[in-house]
Amino acid sequence: MLAGVLMVLAPILVYIVSLPFSRRLRPVLRRTYRIVGGFVVFLGGGMSLYLASYTGDQGGIAAFFFQSTVILVYVAFSITVAVLNWFIAVRDSEDTDYRA
Repeated sequence: MLAGVLMVLAPILVYIVSLPFSRRLRPVLRRTYRIVGGFVVFLGGGMSLYLASYTGDQGGIAAFFFQSTVILVYVAFSITVAVLNWFIAVRDSEDTDYRA
């Protein structure tokens, strides 16, 4: 039971803790991260909780796999946003080097 609660709450807590750090992202990426990331962790966790609560034993197993997928999607999305931000920063720094 404790592992299930931690699986549902951990992505939400990571998302909330990461919000102040998202200020370092470019404005478009920041908005995308906040909207899509929040959508994934809150609705994904809610759907997992629904599956575990209302669909019996098979729903508990489905909730585990669904929440595992939510965690993987959130991690992949966060890494993608960070890499895109880095590429944009490198591109912008190269553009300013040529102008000087």
